[in-house]
Amino acid sequence: MALVPDLTKDIVFVLAVIGFGTKAGIIPFHIWLPSAHPAAPSHVSGLMSGVMIKTGIYMMIRIFLDLMSPIPAWWGLLILIIGSISALLGVLYAITEHDIKKLLAYHSIENIGIILIGFGGALTFSSLNMPTLALISLTAALFHTLNHAIFKSLLFLSAGSVINETHTRNIEEYGGLIKLMPYTALFFLVGSMAISALPPFNGFFSEWLTFQSLFQGIMSLTSYAGWIFIVSAGALAFTGGLALLCFVKAFGAIFLARPRSEEVKHAKESSPFLLVSMGALALLSLLFGVFSGSVIQVINKVGQGLGIFSQVASLVSVNSSQTIFVGNFSFLSAPIFALIFAIVLTIVFLLAKYSVYRRQKIEIGATWDCGTDLTPRMEITSTSFARSIILIFKGVLRPRLHYDVKYHDSQSRYLPESRTVVISIKDIYSTYFYGPLSRFIVAFSERMRSIQNGNINSYVLYIFVTLLILLFLVR
Repeated sequence: MALVPDLTKDIVFVLAVIGFGTKAGIIPFHIWLPSAHPAAPSHVSGLMSGVMIKTGIYMMIRIFLDLMSPIPAWWGLLILIIGSISALLGVLYAITEHDIKKLLAYHSIENIGIILIGFGGALTFSSLNMPTLALISLTAALFHTLNHAIFKSLLFLSAGSVINETHTRNIEEYGGLIKLMPYTALFFLVGSMAISALPPFNGFFSEWLTFQSLFQGIMSLTSYAGWIFIVSAGALAFTGGLALLCFVKAFGAIFLARPRSEEVKHAKESSPFLLVSMGALALLSLLFGVFSGSVIQVINKVGQGLGIFSQVASLVSVNSSQTIFVGNFSFLSAPIFALIFAIVLTIVFLLAKYSVYRRQKIEIGATWDCGTDLTPRMEITSTSFARSIILIFKGVLRPRLHYDVKYHDSQSRYLPESRTVVISIKDIYSTYFYGPLSRFIVAFSERMRSIQNGNINSYVLYIFVTLLILLFLVR
């Protein structure tokens, strides 16, 4: 591609980002994704999120790094910015959702953003003739692509297990399912920990490697490029914290407290076939974390299969104890994290069983209930949990509060019978971009329809004028 004019390459780059970015679900080309997942069966959603949207990432890697090299530095920096925005906004929109499948769909957008952060670093380093650092960034992006395919498929299958038993996707109607569906709750918890980048599960290690690539950029680059890497690192850290908050909300509202609908009270555990599938993905999430060093070595070789990295030595090394070294800059031992995790779980279990529970005495008595019956309406719901964070980011999310107050009669306006608060988020993309664009296209099409008048003479004239223009252009 060295002989292709720079302007042509830039146009191809922009069009490819729009086309493949739409496929991958980057913001602002993401609006199809939250609508597609609720319409699909949960196992299809897992396939879509784990495989289908990744084809857009694959094509970007092959075109930008393999076919169009050398590339200008602004390509990678733009991908870094797009990835940071998609990751941060994706998780913010996920927090606002109470449809379990839409919530997971927005987390797919978030994780595509994390993948693009790694890929953007690879493009930037490659354009600045830093192939060793570019290979680290590409490895981080590919590793997170693989990890996301595993834990997101697990989460969609777990969501499907809940939906099949409760016949609703509304998180507000769940509650107390950990007693009725304990295995599904366990597998959803594993997926939640993995996507929240908590060790020893796989999501932690791919995000850690992404951070290492960003830190290398911060140390190696100056001027505005270095600042973009700093902002991307901050966005990635912030995204991780918000993702954890979102899945605390999701797990708590779905599996803890009391059932908030009659359907939930009759739920039961899913079939053994579905449990085996979820169990296998949960085990992979753990194994790809504990043995992340071996996985990284394999992915490194995949990256070196690209022509521009064929002669590049990897800065990442792994010893026999699965400790990952990034040059002399940092290191991480996945088995030690797993051992610490196992020790902490064991200590908590033993303390609970032989200390806390032994000293407990069960006494049955009336519970103080503020003068009313204890009902699920007193629980912290998904809406109430997310309300504070939504209001903090109201400048970005543009929330709208709807109050519905019912009175028993006109004389008791100070004592309402019920009060309902609904928080909705304004779809700024449809309002300010896709809506006006759609109206423009429809109006333009209506005007252009007049040339299709059914007159054969007019059509012959169109052909004649087109031939004249072509002859003039190729003259």
